[in-house]
Amino acid sequence: MKKVIGLLMLLGLFSQQLFAAELKNMKLILDKQGIKIWSYQLPDSPYYGFKAVTTVKSSLTGMVALITDTESADQWLYRTKEVVALSREDNDRNFTVRVVTSFPWPLKDREAVVAGQITQDPNNMLVKIDSHSVANHPVRDGYERMPKVHGGWEFRALGNGKVEVTMTGHAELDLYVPAIIRNILLQEHPYHSLLALQKIIGEPRFQTARLNSVNEPVFN
Repeated sequence: MKKVIGLLMLLGLFSQQLFAAELKNMKLILDKQGIKIWSYQLPDSPYYGFKAVTTVKSSLTGMVALITDTESADQWLYRTKEVVALSREDNDRNFTVRVVTSFPWPLKDREAVVAGQITQDPNNMLVKIDSHSVANHPVRDGYERMPKVHGGWEFRALGNGKVEVTMTGHAELDLYVPAIIRNILLQEHPYHSLLALQKIIGEPRFQTARLNSVNEPVFN
């Protein structure tokens, strides 16, 4: 099974530094099925980003095992047709993936080529996956390229076998893309992705996974 650290959900994406700067702009736009989603407007831009949070029963290793399983991406990432690993380095901590997202007719499907890195804080064991789009790969025939994509995942162990999952991101689209599509990316995509994640994460293939790159915290 092909694996790469930090499977990027189309639009799952953006840097933690930018996120910290946008906290004051956050507006809660959905609170449903144990999932909360906030939106915020990017500075000097017509585009919006999002932060989505849920809690699941899992280990940190289980979460990373799911995110790195590129072959399972289309089973839970909303409107994701495929995620293909293009490269990985340094024990899978650096990666480049191509993400293809299905767009409603008559729009062409979009693809994004994203590079990123996975890190874990040695003190609190917080796992972060930060990613950004790159332009050093040609656009394939039949697809439109996402001009800019940034995003991230955070996995925080809460104890009692639970993990808080945070998904953040923004993407810039062509200005002619209808507002309904922008809404899919801002609200529907993170909601349906996390809803499916809540179900698939319990599968034994993820909860019995072992990864040398992920350490589990010890709770007293």
